Amino acid sequence: MAKRKKGKLESIAKLLKGVYPSPDQYETAKVFAWWSRSVPPRILEHARPVRLSRGVLIVHVSSSVWANELHYLTDDLLTRVREHAPTAGIQKIRFQVGPLPDIPTRAKPAPPPPEPVRLASLPEELGRALSRVDDDKLRQAITEAARTSLARERRRE
Repeated sequence: MAKRKKGKLESIAKLLKGVYPSPDQYETAKVFAWWSRSVPPRILEHARPVRLSRGVLIVHVSSSVWANELHYLTDDLLTRVREHAPTAGIQKIRFQVGPLPDIPTRAKPAPPPPEPVRLASLPEELGRALSRVDDDKLRQAITEAARTSLARERRRE
C-alpha cells in the first residue's frame, strides 16, 4: 500500500486563482472578444487588438493607411469599448503596423439531423431483379438504398 503524502489543506479560492485567469486577463479577453464581434468586417480584416497594458489598447493594423484611418475613429471606438468593458480601464487606443493575430472562430453548430425519409415501395421490375441476389445482407442493403433514393426523388417533385 502506498503511503499518502501529508500536507496542509489549501482553500478552494486559492486553488481557483491558479486555474482561472486574473481579473486583468479576463478584462482583456472581454475587450478582444468585443472587438471581434463589434467592429465592421472591413475593419476587422485590417485591425486586431494584441495587448492591453496600463490602460492602453494596442491594435495592430495591416498598414499605415489603416492606422491613419482608424486614428480618426478612435473616440468612437474608445467610447464603445468602454461601454462594453468599463472595468478594463482603457484610457486610449494606439494603432501600430504589425502582424495581425488570427481571428478567433466559434465552433459551428452541428447541422440539424436530416429529415427522416419515408421509404418508398419498390417498382415491380426492381423487386424481381433484387430477388435474384443470393446474399441476403447485400439484397437488403440494395433494397434500402433504392427505397431511400426513390423517396428523395419523390420528395423533390
